[in-house]
Amino acid sequence: MLDACASHLPMWTEWGVRDAGHLVHSIGCTLLTAVGRDLGFAAVSEVPAPRLRILGNVDQDVRSDSVWFDRSTRQPSLIAEFERYSGKQKDLSPKVETLLLAQHRWECPSATLVLAYWTVGLVTLPDHDGLRSVVRGGFNAASGVRVSGNPSARILFYQFVVRAGQDGLLRLENILRRGDS
Repeated sequence: MLDACASHLPMWTEWGVRDAGHLVHSIGCTLLTAVGRDLGFAAVSEVPAPRLRILGNVDQDVRSDSVWFDRSTRQPSLIAEFERYSGKQKDLSPKVETLLLAQHRWECPSATLVLAYWTVGLVTLPDHDGLRSVVRGGFNAASGVRVSGNPSARILFYQFVVRAGQDGLLRLENILRRGDS
């Protein structure tokens, strides 16, 4: 995937970007969607999940950072979130909840879930098993509605490691698969 990033987004791997606003988030979402397209999916960024049945009223809007649609079934095969991680589990837990809720709303329990997080350098890793348990066991939404878990869900974790250069700009250094159990 690092090669795909260098090809699609040289500003992140070669030129460097500022850590300003949502710039790195936008680049990460763009990369996830570009890789999906490279692999033959109809991939889209910032996709609102349909508001169906009882879970249609849980939270206002569930927008996934990238969704890869299978061209033959027209259903999501992969739902992804991309988030900054500075060593606080609380930054990632809501993203995992969003992934599970999106999977329910799309009614695609077999869609692969991806939580991609970016870090400046190597930091203490999040509790991947704890995040996985949210997907498998479910959670209580702020509205009080119980969002059931999906014990058979497949969730993958990727760490995007960036480093600041002497010019102060961030460059993507590595993409690591994490949390395999």
